[in-house]
Amino acid sequence: MQISSTPILVTIELGFVFMLARRCGRLAPARGSMGPVYLYLLWITAYAIVTSILGARGVYISDQLLGTLPALWLQLVTVGVAVLPIVVFRGLRDCMRRIVDHTPLHWFAYFHGLRIAALGTAYKTMIGEFPAYFEYGAGIPDFLFGVSAFWIARKAMRGEIAEKGFMIWNLVGALVIVPSAPILLQLGLPGPLQVFTSLPDARAVFTYPMSIAPMIGVPLFVLINLWVAWRLWERGRMVSRNSSSGRVTSP
Repeated sequence: MQISSTPILVTIELGFVFMLARRCGRLAPARGSMGPVYLYLLWITAYAIVTSILGARGVYISDQLLGTLPALWLQLVTVGVAVLPIVVFRGLRDCMRRIVDHTPLHWFAYFHGLRIAALGTAYKTMIGEFPAYFEYGAGIPDFLFGVSAFWIARKAMRGEIAEKGFMIWNLVGALVIVPSAPILLQLGLPGPLQVFTSLPDARAVFTYPMSIAPMIGVPLFVLINLWVAWRLWERGRMVSRNSSSGRVTSP
């Protein structure tokens, strides 16, 4: 039986958002319940369980699925599951805005410090259990972004980074993974696009329990990057509009 920290990491990711929602509900109870976020987290948790079961059953490395170029679309399912409720339900969007507004930015930075967990795949690469080309192209950049999180967090705590700078840093965190990681994954999977044929190939990434990372763990990091960047972009637009109209209001 393989031992992996990936399930623990996903639990921490979901727990972090849950904690922020509870804190926000206590700080601003008059603005409404955080119930939509709790339901949303239950939805994401249910999806995480389903993807874990599919990974444990070997679905992601089955010949039938490998023939469909899965690395190019599987994570899009995760994105759809996570983003669609936010697009559809206004109450959920409002709650997500409130969470960012009531959370110190350095908390989000320290959260992304968890991405130094990519050291685990570096170790697996050294002992021949993980594809080296993918570690160099995706794992190491992700690790370096995690290291940068501690520096950014300290700057945010001291007020030395503007919201626009923090927004750009979060966008960088997303671009470290997308679109390079899915493309690199597909180039290492058996099929018409395979370029990297040395073993272990990219099937190691989709083998349980490692499969939890590309299917839910890593997408959650990216989606939280985009969530924070989206809200900071909204706030920046509001400040610009208020400045141009001569009004001074809180975003």
